[in-house]
Amino acid sequence: MLSLSFYQSQYQSALRYHLDDEQSKFTTLPSKWLNDDLADKDLVYKIVILLGNLPIGFFVLDGGKDKCAYTNNQCALLLRSMSINPSFQGQGLAKSALLLLSKFITDNHILCDQIVLGVNHKNIPAQSLYQKVGFIDTGRTLVGIKGVQYIYELNI
Repeated sequence: MLSLSFYQSQYQSALRYHLDDEQSKFTTLPSKWLNDDLADKDLVYKIVILLGNLPIGFFVLDGGKDKCAYTNNQCALLLRSMSINPSFQGQGLAKSALLLLSKFITDNHILCDQIVLGVNHKNIPAQSLYQKVGFIDTGRTLVGIKGVQYIYELNI
């Protein structure tokens, strides 16, 4: 059974996976987030995707100042650095995890009414995934570290 959980140190070794060169162009590995001393760490939720008790993926929900480049909504969170361990890719697990997101936010009393994200204009598979789970392309773009990003949003 797939579920979402807040990061715990016991998950760290399982989240030390690597992505191929193509995927690495578009996301930051979990190990970067787990070793980083983030300035707004109280506003950052590190989320682990679990298959049973096995950590198979990771993403961040960021309520810090970086989200302001994507939205003016103070109750929004910025979804960042989503990835699935390559050993578990191609099974629809990223889609299933994203479909759990609204309930996870509600169940954990996280103050949020919208998720925003930037997806690289060259990352067609990610664009398709986000659209399949209900994210809407806002028609806005920004230039990020890794190029032009389309801004997507999902109301909770």
